[in-house]
Amino acid sequence: MQGQATPESTKPLMIIVPRAQTTLSTALHRAFQNDATVEVTVDRRVTERRGVADTVHRQRERRRRPEVHPDLTAGRWIVVARPSPSIDVVDDRMRAILFLCCAHHAIPCQQCQNTYRLGWVQRLDQAHFACPLCRNDLTETVLAHAAGCQNFS
Repeated sequence: MQGQATPESTKPLMIIVPRAQTTLSTALHRAFQNDATVEVTVDRRVTERRGVADTVHRQRERRRRPEVHPDLTAGRWIVVARPSPSIDVVDDRMRAILFLCCAHHAIPCQQCQNTYRLGWVQRLDQAHFACPLCRNDLTETVLAHAAGCQNFS
């Protein structure tokens, strides 16, 4: 069921790739082409603005995230997770669906810049997940995947 189309606005995971990394963008598009929960997009922020009128717009810029700017300028992609509060991974039914139905789905780790099958992601405890390589907390990413996955509908 992973291949069904999901409107862009409802995709719970977004991977933002730096503009200069077109080959990386292509590779990530291929990796997540059959995953209806992940949107791969190129960074659309404009670094240089012209004119005084743009000053007001810049103050309201919704894409400004100073904590991720260094990653994008260093050529690293970032993951924006939009988890759903309705997903409870402590619930036995939800845990079973994650284990049985989503184990082959891909989960990105921003810290080590790699993707892993959900079945490879380690559980820290009942409600928390860690990257198998760098031990980064992937709980929000797993919750966002579950929020958009067809297996949970």
